[in-house]
Amino acid sequence: MVSRVTNQMLTNQLLGNLSLNLSNMDRLQNQLSTGRKYGHISDDPSALIYGQAARNKLARLSHFQSSVSTAQTWLTQGEAGIMELQKVLGNVYEELVSAGSVKTAEDKRNVAMMVSQLRDHYLDTLNASYGDRFVFAGYNTPGDHAEGRDPTIKPFTLDSSGNLLFNGFNTSIFDGMPSGLFNINLTGMDDAQIDAAFDAAVLRMTDESGNPLYPGGFADFQAVFPDIDKDSLLMMHQLMNDVINFDVGPGISMPVTVNGLDIIFFTTRDDSGNFIIRNTFSLLDEVHLAINGDIENNVDPETTDTLTKLIKLVQDSQNHLLVKTAEIGGRQRRLELLEARYEQDNLNYENMRSDAEDANLAEVIMYLRMSETVYQAALSAGARIIQPSLMDFLR
Repeated sequence: MVSRVTNQMLTNQLLGNLSLNLSNMDRLQNQLSTGRKYGHISDDPSALIYGQAARNKLARLSHFQSSVSTAQTWLTQGEAGIMELQKVLGNVYEELVSAGSVKTAEDKRNVAMMVSQLRDHYLDTLNASYGDRFVFAGYNTPGDHAEGRDPTIKPFTLDSSGNLLFNGFNTSIFDGMPSGLFNINLTGMDDAQIDAAFDAAVLRMTDESGNPLYPGGFADFQAVFPDIDKDSLLMMHQLMNDVINFDVGPGISMPVTVNGLDIIFFTTRDDSGNFIIRNTFSLLDEVHLAINGDIENNVDPETTDTLTKLIKLVQDSQNHLLVKTAEIGGRQRRLELLEARYEQDNLNYENMRSDAEDANLAEVIMYLRMSETVYQAALSAGARIIQPSLMDFLR
């Protein structure tokens, strides 16, 4: 039996279909105006979660990209400072060679005046700053390790005796110290272990024949170097490890500065062939005194043999700076590789986010035009169906 279809049923069906068409057009219009596939989480929860994960990745990536950029700037500043120090030592080397060829003490004193200016410039370069921080002072600011100091004082200063101070800490006392106490890793050690490490390092020091230099341990060592005790050695190690570190990747931390103590201290051999630590600034003082002499105490400038030994020490200091420059170059290269990888990751995550969230505008426009055509056709058909009534046929 065929059910009776009334005019009201046709009208209701038409209005329902028109409502569906309008809803579809509204969805397409929102996609076109916002550029996004979905306006609500309920539209496609899995795709939106996928897009949100991509956004989180992009946010973290942006943080690391900013850290890499800042780290590169810090390393560039450090490299420029070290190259400036290298230039100073190169000029000192030239003046030493020149001093060896002059004949009179007066001529040597003229050369010594230039060395004096180069030494002062060396000190100024150690205090180079970037922004509100010093390039070679790490996180330290003057006053951290000495009470009553003005925090505006530069990290590298001179005391009344001309000794180089780093945040109030006298660096001159380590000049000529055996290198065995210098290259010790104290990370994670308590006080007792640190004392044992210092004692063991002293007992390992031997001469060319293999005999211990300090058979009585640290007490014998301190008899030769009375200004160096375990507390000062510990302080030196703590200060040298104080560098600025940046997180440049997930679980990747990189030092972006070089500590000033790691710059001024270099390893060389003494007359007996033992490895010792020399202080570059103290070496520059020694060069100045060797060329200039001491007029007040009637000390003449040194002979060519002594100047030749000083030339070798200056070269060792230059080689040390070259090693530090190479270290910075290696870090810069690593940052460049990280930067390139982050740029590629950024493109990948942007594509992932776009696939999950962005609408295909060409496709949306096509479907919107189709929906408009369907809607207009539905309106035209509905107008022909609903317009006639029973009264029209009764007439």
